[in-house]
Amino acid sequence: MIFNCNNKPAKANEVREFEGRRGIRLPGEYVDFLLSQNGGGLNPEQSAAWIEGWNWLLVQVLFGLTARADASIATERFTNFSDFMHARMLKIGYDPFGQTLFMDLREGPNHGKIYIRAHNSPPNDPILIDDTGFEDEDDYEEAQLLYPVANSFSEFTAMLGPAPD
Repeated sequence: MIFNCNNKPAKANEVREFEGRRGIRLPGEYVDFLLSQNGGGLNPEQSAAWIEGWNWLLVQVLFGLTARADASIATERFTNFSDFMHARMLKIGYDPFGQTLFMDLREGPNHGKIYIRAHNSPPNDPILIDDTGFEDEDDYEEAQLLYPVANSFSEFTAMLGPAPD
């Protein structure tokens, strides 16, 4: 990944404090990313991935742990999810069309999976993600828009490359 503008690397104590405040555990590969690159703006033409059964994904911003409120995992909140789901579906970036990327932080086999909230696509019926912990109709409604992208952050970043001509 080549960032047009990137954040200063996060410090290990900042990551631990964030995890403690949110009551979550970040995947090790994402912690490594925060400690080295810490997110920033990407050229979508150089950060594209074909998502099988869905579409091309162009990544414009990957969030870090930063003071920039519009690109920080510490301040971004997806308000339609219940508090339970908000704490466990971490907003980690977006594409040029405003579709949002999420990392699943629920403990278990889904920990670290990456999804896109594909609001420009029809709802998935049945829901394509495990609904463990969902609390109410808002959670289920939003989950219908989550499309699986990758099983881990490293798989996700490895997928990114130049967009086709």
